[in-house]
Amino acid sequence: MDMGCGDGFMANKLALSGCFERVMAFDVDWYELELARKSAEKMGLGPDRGFYLFRADVQYLPFQEGSIDFAWWGMGLHMVQDAGVSLAAVHAALRPGGKLLATTIAAGRKIEDLTALAEQAGFAEVRVEQPRPTLLVLRCVK
Repeated sequence: MDMGCGDGFMANKLALSGCFERVMAFDVDWYELELARKSAEKMGLGPDRGFYLFRADVQYLPFQEGSIDFAWWGMGLHMVQDAGVSLAAVHAALRPGGKLLATTIAAGRKIEDLTALAEQAGFAEVRVEQPRPTLLVLRCVK
């Protein structure tokens, strides 16, 4: 699952990796989704190859509880209205043992605060790193 897929760059990489039977990518922005669709079509990706692209909001995920193996959220956590609600929604969608990898802008965020948000959402094995001053990376497991 690629949340806030933007132009589809990472969703395409995930689909072409062969690591996943299905890749579901979504964004709230219609313009970005159109870019993602065009990019996927150029690479020959579509439902017949297990690639699904649709409009959705991470705070209200349209998935059954425990139905997702892996979630990628690139540079999106800082863009939602409520990061705690969003993380809880991702947690619910992931199967037991499912993993979340997310990046976000570090400005105004502390590692401890992001760690606490993920733990409050129910995640375990929470690791937050700051590889550079402007970036935080969140890794956690349901």
